[in-house]
Amino acid sequence: MQIILNTSVRCNQFMNKIINVNYYSIFQVLYELKNEYLLNDPIPVSTFKHLYSINPIEALSRFYLENVDTLDYWEWKQAGGSIELAINFRSANPTLTLIEAIEKAERVRGITKALK
Repeated sequence: MQIILNTSVRCNQFMNKIINVNYYSIFQVLYELKNEYLLNDPIPVSTFKHLYSINPIEALSRFYLENVDTLDYWEWKQAGGSIELAINFRSANPTLTLIEAIEKAERVRGITKALK
């Protein structure tokens, strides 16, 4: 939740949209806001590239608006994940999650190995 509501503007948007304060409503509003931010206010590619070179875990967290830990990052790397792959996946599907990106990278890697 903190990665999605990382500015005062986003916190205010959340407060304005939430009607019922229960688990389901909070989850639903956060999910909608996350997709809205990924579509309309994504991290710029140049910022993502720079941040990825310094701290790839933080870069992936901001790029996918998800909490990414070391294990997630190693799964991404083992699947053949890279800056270019993340950017390509994002351009094809802006609301793709990191788990979906890892699965997609594994499929791409499997197809590439099969062709060799």
